[in-house]
Amino acid sequence: MLCNRGLWLLTFHRIAYYCLVQRRARSLRWWGLRLCQSLGTWFSVLLCKSALSADCEIDGAVYLANRGYIVCGARTIGAGSLIHERCTFGYTVARGGEGRPHIGKRVWIGPNCIIAGSLTVGDGATVLPGSFLTFSVPPAAVVKGNPALIVRTNFDNSSLRRSLAVVEDLGPDPS
Repeated sequence: MLCNRGLWLLTFHRIAYYCLVQRRARSLRWWGLRLCQSLGTWFSVLLCKSALSADCEIDGAVYLANRGYIVCGARTIGAGSLIHERCTFGYTVARGGEGRPHIGKRVWIGPNCIIAGSLTVGDGATVLPGSFLTFSVPPAAVVKGNPALIVRTNFDNSSLRRSLAVVEDLGPDPS
Protein backbone atom coordinates (compact mmCIF):
# COMPACT_ATOMS: atom_id res chain seq x y z
CA MET A 1 0.00 0.00 0.00
CA LEU A 2 2.89 2.37 0.68
CA CYS A 3 4.11 1.95 -2.92
CA ASN A 4 0.72 2.91 -4.38
CA ARG A 5 1.30 6.32 -6.03
CA GLY A 6 -2.35 6.78 -6.91
CA LEU A 7 -3.36 6.34 -3.28
CA TRP A 8 -0.75 8.86 -2.12
CA LEU A 9 -1.93 11.31 -4.76
CA LEU A 10 -5.54 10.99 -3.58
CA THR A 11 -4.52 11.32 0.06
CA PHE A 12 -2.63 14.56 -0.50
CA HIS A 13 -5.44 15.86 -2.69
CA ARG A 14 -7.97 15.24 0.08
CA ILE A 15 -5.77 17.20 2.51
CA ALA A 16 -5.48 20.09 0.03
CA TYR A 17 -9.24 20.05 -0.61
CA TYR A 18 -9.95 20.08 3.13
CA CYS A 19 -7.63 23.07 3.62
CA LEU A 20 -9.30 24.91 0.75
CA VAL A 21 -12.84 24.29 1.99
CA GLN A 22 -12.33 24.76 5.75
CA ARG A 23 -10.02 27.82 5.93
CA ARG A 24 -9.78 28.05 9.70
CA ALA A 25 -6.71 30.22 10.23
CA ARG A 26 -7.08 30.06 14.02
CA SER A 27 -7.05 26.26 14.14
CA LEU A 28 -3.75 24.53 14.92
CA ARG A 29 -5.03 21.44 13.06
CA TRP A 30 -5.65 23.52 9.93
CA TRP A 31 -2.09 24.92 10.01
CA GLY A 32 -0.69 21.40 10.44
CA LEU A 33 -2.68 20.21 7.45
CA ARG A 34 -1.51 23.24 5.43
CA LEU A 35 2.06 22.15 6.11
CA CYS A 36 1.16 18.61 4.98
CA GLN A 37 -0.49 20.11 1.90
CA SER A 38 2.71 21.93 0.93
CA LEU A 39 4.76 18.78 1.36
CA GLY A 40 2.06 16.78 -0.42
CA THR A 41 2.12 19.03 -3.47
CA TRP A 42 5.87 18.57 -3.75
CA PHE A 43 5.52 14.81 -3.17
CA SER A 44 2.74 14.49 -5.78
CA VAL A 45 4.70 16.23 -8.51
CA LEU A 46 8.12 14.71 -7.89
CA LEU A 47 7.35 11.20 -6.72
CA CYS A 48 3.82 10.49 -7.96
CA LYS A 49 4.54 12.34 -11.23
CA SER A 50 1.03 13.79 -11.14
CA ALA A 51 -0.87 16.91 -10.17
CA LEU A 52 -4.48 17.45 -9.07
CA SER A 53 -6.05 20.88 -8.63
CA ALA A 54 -6.85 21.48 -4.96
CA ASP A 55 -10.38 22.59 -5.87
CA CYS A 56 -11.19 19.41 -7.85
CA GLU A 57 -14.11 17.79 -6.04
CA ILE A 58 -13.72 13.99 -5.91
CA ASP A 59 -16.87 12.13 -4.86
CA GLY A 60 -16.05 8.88 -3.11
CA ALA A 61 -13.66 6.19 -4.28
CA VAL A 62 -11.72 6.94 -7.47
CA TYR A 63 -8.85 4.93 -8.95
CA LEU A 64 -5.84 6.86 -10.24
CA ALA A 65 -3.14 4.88 -12.03
CA ASN A 66 0.08 4.14 -10.16
CA ARG A 67 2.25 4.94 -13.17
CA GLY A 68 1.44 8.63 -12.83
CA TYR A 69 1.64 11.42 -15.39
CA ILE A 70 -1.89 12.57 -14.56
CA VAL A 71 -2.52 16.31 -14.78
CA CYS A 72 -6.01 17.00 -13.48
CA GLY A 73 -7.71 20.35 -13.51
CA ALA A 74 -11.21 18.87 -13.67
CA ARG A 75 -13.98 20.55 -11.69
CA THR A 76 -15.42 17.22 -10.42
CA ILE A 77 -14.70 13.49 -10.66
CA GLY A 78 -17.52 11.08 -9.80
CA ALA A 79 -17.31 8.03 -7.54
CA GLY A 80 -16.21 4.76 -9.07
CA SER A 81 -14.27 6.36 -11.92
CA LEU A 82 -11.03 4.83 -13.14
CA ILE A 83 -8.32 7.01 -14.70
CA HIS A 84 -5.27 5.47 -16.36
CA GLU A 85 -1.80 6.99 -16.69
CA ARG A 86 -0.73 9.87 -18.96
CA CYS A 87 -4.10 11.67 -18.88
CA THR A 88 -4.65 15.41 -18.87
CA PHE A 89 -7.92 17.14 -17.99
CA GLY A 90 -8.41 20.79 -17.59
CA TYR A 91 -8.62 24.19 -19.06
CA THR A 92 -9.10 24.94 -22.69
CA VAL A 93 -6.11 26.89 -23.89
CA ALA A 94 -7.26 27.74 -27.40
CA ARG A 95 -8.98 31.10 -27.80
CA GLY A 96 -8.63 31.86 -24.08
CA GLY A 97 -11.22 29.33 -22.91
CA GLU A 98 -11.55 28.87 -19.18
CA GLY A 99 -13.97 25.95 -18.82
CA ARG A 100 -13.08 22.86 -16.84
CA PRO A 101 -14.55 19.38 -17.36
CA HIS A 102 -16.92 17.47 -15.09
CA ILE A 103 -16.22 13.72 -15.01
CA GLY A 104 -19.29 11.64 -14.10
CA LYS A 105 -19.63 8.56 -11.92
CA ARG A 106 -18.28 5.16 -12.99
CA VAL A 107 -16.31 6.63 -15.93
CA TRP A 108 -13.41 4.65 -17.47
CA ILE A 109 -10.67 6.78 -19.02
CA GLY A 110 -7.85 4.97 -20.84
CA PRO A 111 -4.21 6.07 -21.05
CA ASN A 112 -2.96 8.97 -23.18
CA CYS A 113 -6.25 10.89 -23.12
CA ILE A 114 -6.78 14.63 -23.15
CA ILE A 115 -10.08 16.08 -21.96
CA ALA A 116 -10.24 19.83 -22.42
CA GLY A 117 -12.83 22.51 -21.96
CA SER A 118 -16.14 23.08 -20.28
CA LEU A 119 -17.70 19.71 -20.94
CA THR A 120 -19.33 16.81 -19.11
CA VAL A 121 -18.37 13.16 -19.39
CA GLY A 122 -21.62 11.38 -18.53
CA ASP A 123 -22.04 8.64 -15.91
CA GLY A 124 -20.74 5.27 -17.09
CA ALA A 125 -19.01 6.69 -20.17
CA THR A 126 -15.85 5.12 -21.62
CA VAL A 127 -13.02 7.16 -23.15
CA LEU A 128 -10.74 4.84 -25.10
CA PRO A 129 -6.93 5.22 -25.11
CA GLY A 130 -5.44 8.11 -27.06
CA SER A 131 -8.66 10.12 -27.30
CA PHE A 132 -8.72 13.91 -27.48
CA LEU A 133 -12.10 14.99 -26.16
CA THR A 134 -13.53 18.50 -26.62
CA PHE A 135 -17.30 17.89 -26.42
CA SER A 136 -19.73 16.55 -23.82
CA VAL A 137 -20.27 12.79 -23.79
CA PRO A 138 -23.69 11.28 -22.98
CA PRO A 139 -24.00 8.65 -20.24
CA ALA A 140 -22.90 5.08 -21.15
CA ALA A 141 -21.31 6.18 -24.44
CA VAL A 142 -17.93 5.10 -25.82
CA VAL A 143 -15.66 7.67 -27.47
CA LYS A 144 -12.38 7.23 -29.26
CA GLY A 145 -9.99 9.02 -31.56
CA ASN A 146 -8.34 12.34 -32.16
CA PRO A 147 -10.65 14.18 -32.51
CA ALA A 148 -12.91 11.93 -30.44
CA LEU A 149 -16.07 10.47 -31.93
CA ILE A 150 -18.86 8.52 -30.28
CA VAL A 151 -18.44 4.94 -31.49
CA ARG A 152 -21.02 3.18 -29.33
CA THR A 153 -23.94 3.99 -27.04
CA ASN A 154 -25.52 2.07 -24.15
CA PHE A 155 -22.23 0.39 -23.24
CA ASP A 156 -21.75 -1.11 -19.77
CA ASN A 157 -18.16 -0.44 -18.69
CA SER A 158 -18.42 -2.23 -15.32
CA SER A 159 -16.22 -5.15 -16.48
CA LEU A 160 -13.54 -2.68 -17.61
CA ARG A 161 -13.60 -0.88 -14.29
CA ARG A 162 -13.31 -4.15 -12.35
CA SER A 163 -10.37 -5.47 -14.37
CA LEU A 164 -8.40 -2.23 -14.93
CA ALA A 165 -8.09 -3.44 -18.51
CA VAL A 166 -7.04 -1.22 -21.39
CA VAL A 167 -9.18 -1.66 -24.49
CA GLU A 168 -7.69 -0.70 -27.85
CA ASP A 169 -10.66 -1.55 -30.06
CA LEU A 170 -14.25 -2.47 -29.28
CA GLY A 171 -15.07 -3.66 -32.76
CA PRO A 172 -18.35 -2.91 -34.57
CA ASP A 173 -21.46 -1.78 -32.71
CA PRO A 174 -23.81 -4.77 -32.35
CA SER A 175 -26.96 -2.60 -32.72
